[in-house]
Amino acid sequence: MKILPFIARGTSYYLKMSVKKLVPFLVVGLMLAAGDSVYAYSRGNGSIARGDDYPAYYKNGSQEIDQWRMYSRQCTSFVAFRLSNVNGFEIPAAYGNANEWGHRARREGYRVDNTPTIGSITWSTAGTYGHVAWVSNVMGDQIEIEEYNYGYTESYNKRVIKANTMTGFIHFKDLDSGSVGNSQSSASTGGTHYFKTKSAIKTEPLVSATVIDYYYPGEKVHYDQILEKDGYKWLSYTAYNGSYRYVQLEAVNKNPLGNSVLSSTGGTHYFKIKSAIKTEPLVSATVIDYYYPGEKVHYDQILEKDGYKWLSYTAYNGSRRYIQLEGVTSSQNYQNQSGNISSYGSNNSSTVGWKKINGSWYHFKSNGSKSTGWLKDGSSWYYLKLSGEMQTGWLKENGSWYYLGSSGAMKTGWYQVSGEWYYSYSSGALAINTTVDGYRVNSDGERV
Repeated sequence: MKILPFIARGTSYYLKMSVKKLVPFLVVGLMLAAGDSVYAYSRGNGSIARGDDYPAYYKNGSQEIDQWRMYSRQCTSFVAFRLSNVNGFEIPAAYGNANEWGHRARREGYRVDNTPTIGSITWSTAGTYGHVAWVSNVMGDQIEIEEYNYGYTESYNKRVIKANTMTGFIHFKDLDSGSVGNSQSSASTGGTHYFKTKSAIKTEPLVSATVIDYYYPGEKVHYDQILEKDGYKWLSYTAYNGSYRYVQLEAVNKNPLGNSVLSSTGGTHYFKIKSAIKTEPLVSATVIDYYYPGEKVHYDQILEKDGYKWLSYTAYNGSRRYIQLEGVTSSQNYQNQSGNISSYGSNNSSTVGWKKINGSWYHFKSNGSKSTGWLKDGSSWYYLKLSGEMQTGWLKENGSWYYLGSSGAMKTGWYQVSGEWYYSYSSGALAINTTVDGYRVNSDGERV
């Protein structure tokens, strides 16, 4: 259903609608008359609450670890998703427990203060792990927040609270004040669109998506974002029933890659090594985040550019992303969505898995090359240096410390090193300047 404008004439109001749009309002009216409560998504009070848009494969438990290396159905995972999907900001993977977010963000140069803004992240250091939530509205000294796992329910929640009951607000990339801190590009947000031509309303931002209605010349709609997908710009808004609706605008550059050659289309890629996510299919392009061993991504094409094969997909905010695979003359395996293993080139290596060489352990892939970066083997995580040698001891990665035991396995929970006790979160990141299980740990992570 599309949103049609209320038209004011003096002190009375009437709603311009066709018969096919009248039924939902009759249903709501009957429910109200019967005494039932009706929850509607309203932009009239400044709220941009989106409801439970958390992906089904996370909320139903089919994926326990999300693409940001956080446990699904937790507050941190939901906020990471919302930052990516709405704010257009990709938070670094394994950002730690909620009570550390503000400290880490401040160290990394993001603004952290006591001033709430729409799209900012509110955080609390209360409890063992703290809490984070997405700010959907600011109303004086009160804020409306959307969150997951409030009250340990592992489900969606929306509530209004006093702003000063939280520890503070993290401004990764607010929606009402543009880019903040170390921000990245995002889709346009908020405004009113006036239609000059008949425009189809669709259920998804896809050319092939179902058309459910039309806007006609002279009508208007209040939208919350404009994104790019499937070769077009799309206006996006929330209908009265809470469903997202999309209106196709103008085409974007359909071939931004010049003479790139498409090598394959569609599938799922499973990562065995840490892989950089880039804004362009160029070796020199900006790295905005990483995929880690054990994670996967659904891609829509594999192309050749700048001497390499690149996996390409569309991010939640409509921006296209690229991951460098291998040189066009080398070999590497990838797994497509049907589960088949496809190879480029030939594989002459007989060594697959772990091998000890000159006293050091290495891990070899099926194409004979050495694994590097994070690697999950069984239930344990390992880290391989650029040389391929297995890391042991302390490791600093993306601003966080990790500890790899003598076997190379990443430590979590409480453990002892050289007589000192340390605690690492489930992501492996070392806890610092906080309280864990009633014990205080200092800036070096040592229990005091």
